[in-house]
Order: sequence, then C-alpha cells, then structure tokens
Amino acid sequence: MKKLITSGLLLVFTCYYTAFATKTPVNTRFQSPTMNVEGTASSIVSKLDKSLLLTDVQKPKLLNIVTGYLKQKVAIQPLQQSNQKAYTTKMNSMQNGLQSKLKPLLTLTQYTEYLGLKPKSFDETNVLSQLYYY
Repeated sequence: MKKLITSGLLLVFTCYYTAFATKTPVNTRFQSPTMNVEGTASSIVSKLDKSLLLTDVQKPKLLNIVTGYLKQKVAIQPLQQSNQKAYTTKMNSMQNGLQSKLKPLLTLTQYTEYLGLKPKSFDETNVLSQLYYY
C-alpha cells in the first residue's frame, strides 16, 4: 500500500512539474510549428517564376510582397484559436491587400495564370496554398 501511495504522489508531482514548471503557455503547446517565412516566400516565388515567367524586375518585388503577407499571416495566427471571427476578418483584408499588390505587378496574362494556380483545397505539399488559403 505504501508503494502505491508513493507511486501516486510521484505521478502527481511529475504531472505538476510538466504542466507548470516548464512555463510554456498552454495554448502554444498544441499549435503547429511556426512557418519559416523567408524560406516559404522564396519557395512561392520560385514556383510562381516557373509558371508565370517572371522578369528580373518582378522577382524581388514579388518576394517582398509575399514575405510581408506571410509575416502578417504568422502574426495573426493566435487569433485563429482565440477569436475566429477577427481572424477571418483580418485574413480577408490581408487577402484583398495581397491581390491589390499583385495585380499591378503582374501582367494581365500573368495575373490570370496566377489565379488559375490556386489549388482546389489547402494542400500542405503545395507551397502556393499559403497564398490562397488560411
């Protein structure tokens, strides 16, 4: 009986230590890892370059636009858990802002092709999903 009580207390203290002593906020324990913004932006621009045949002038401008968008997306990520409505509103605004920056940068043909590259649904294996879905 003594061993059972000792084992139970040890289990309680272990759980307490794990839950409170690590000082990691509870809501961050279950979130997906943070995105590598610069790497993801470079991958997106590379993929778009292959499809849209971007000019040397367009590439750095597009990289800046995509990097800025992804940084904003990461910054509001906590809202997805705490305030879904605010998150959706901000994402819609950011999507509109992204499109308004891309439209003058790309030619009409490139922009039309860009719109056609949208995956049918979010696909973790398709880096372009980061531009179209949230």
